[in-house]
Amino acid sequence: MEYLILGLLILSPMTGYELQQFIKKNLALICSHSAGSVQTALSKLEKEGKVTASETAEGKRRKKRFSITETGWASFSRWVAQPMQADRVKNMELSRLFFAGLAQPEERLAAIRDYIRQMEETRGVLCAIQEYFQQMDPKALPPGIDWPQVLRFQGYTIQYGIAAAEFEIGWYSRLLHELEEHP
Repeated sequence: MEYLILGLLILSPMTGYELQQFIKKNLALICSHSAGSVQTALSKLEKEGKVTASETAEGKRRKKRFSITETGWASFSRWVAQPMQADRVKNMELSRLFFAGLAQPEERLAAIRDYIRQMEETRGVLCAIQEYFQQMDPKALPPGIDWPQVLRFQGYTIQYGIAAAEFEIGWYSRLLHELEEHP
């Protein structure tokens, strides 16, 4: 969560609420968007000197807007340059499939149908995010960041998510068909 927040703050300073809403809208499939998770990570980053906060008053409310520090940039740069770790990608839901033989046949079928429905919803959300990103004009964004490259790799992430959802829909649909024919 901390590196995700650092990356978002590189793109633009934000309040905790703005971070939470951005994660909820665009990255909820990657991590938690709960206010507690975001605030805990921000507090940790602030204590470590990786972000700073400036307070502003809007009416009676005070807002804390967070920005990344040089220390935060350095930490993020080290993290993002590291190779991705294949052994860190886990799908604990596969344990349900592993033990599905212990469930009643109709329960198994219902669970698989519902999972396919969820993956179709996920694919729909990702396709909507992809469309939003494709309509963004990098020239309209704040200067100082290579926005075409940022958007390029965010697009790759969305493409991966769509492809993964399509794979799971296809795989579980074939399994469902098999189980309907041979319970």
